[in-house]
Amino acid sequence: MMNQKYRRYSILTIRIILGLLFLISGVGKLINGADARYLVELLATEYFWLIEYASIIVIGTSILELILAIFLLWGKYLKWALSVTLLMLIGFSSILSYFYLQGMSIDSCGCFGAFGFASGLEFTLIRNLILVSLILGAYLLMTSNRD
Repeated sequence: MMNQKYRRYSILTIRIILGLLFLISGVGKLINGADARYLVELLATEYFWLIEYASIIVIGTSILELILAIFLLWGKYLKWALSVTLLMLIGFSSILSYFYLQGMSIDSCGCFGAFGFASGLEFTLIRNLILVSLILGAYLLMTSNRD
């Protein structure tokens, strides 16, 4: 059995990490979403209709990230926020995996916009895998039997 205090602090740590990352990501892309828009345009070489909506997709994603950051940092609607965060990370990772498997070399995923952290596909996919693991860990902690 896990100590109740440890469980509470673990969940708090996970939601603060995720909340801050999504806050930085959302704000960064609103300031400069060029790299993220470039990825949408790359994807539009397969799905042509996306090209018309590249800016809207980046802005919409940024706003959703900010909403998720607020709920994660606030600690309200936590299961909803974690679920949407998980779906977004899986979606982003699927797209990045597609580019990786196509052998594309991309310097930056545009994940953090103006705040840079330029990272290639491999690093971004590993980071996303770690974040997905954190989310799954938070679910397990939230649903584990109480002491």
